[in-house]
Parts: sequence; C-alpha cells; structure tokens
Amino acid sequence: MADLKGILSGWANLVKDAFGKLNEEQKALSEKRLSICDTCQIRSGNICNPSKMGRHVETGALSRGCGCNIAAKSMVKHAKCPLGKW
Repeated sequence: MADLKGILSGWANLVKDAFGKLNEEQKALSEKRLSICDTCQIRSGNICNPSKMGRHVETGALSRGCGCNIAAKSMVKHAKCPLGKW
C-alpha cells in the first residue's frame, strides 16, 4: 500500500472501528483478511515485515513484506497482500 490515500484510509477506518462507526461490509472484509494474516510467515506482530520473504501464492515468486500495519491495511478495500493471499 504505497499510496498515501490508501494509508490514510486504513488508519481512518481503524478509528471508525474503534468508535463503532465502520460499516459491516468493511469490518467483515478486514476480519477475513486478518484471519489469513494470523498464520503468515512474513508477519511480525502487527507489521507485514519487509525483512522477511515468502512465496506469492499465484506466481511462486519470492516477495518481501510491505512494511504496512496489517490492521490498517486490512481495512482498505483496494489493498493487496504482497504474497497474493488477499
């Protein structure tokens, strides 16, 4: 999620969620994505660790973590996992 708009959108959605204002569709999408990330080898805490590598599920190419806050990124509709998992 290299674009500033996406980063800000993710953090704004985290705040909305904290106040119970996030729409149910976006919340469900985030929860689904976070459940996938729970067992990911490039996750370190709540960060998609750029110093770790894994294989992209579609291409098989080695890819690094993006460095994003996973909770925030999972709430951005157009965001993509660097390993192609979502």
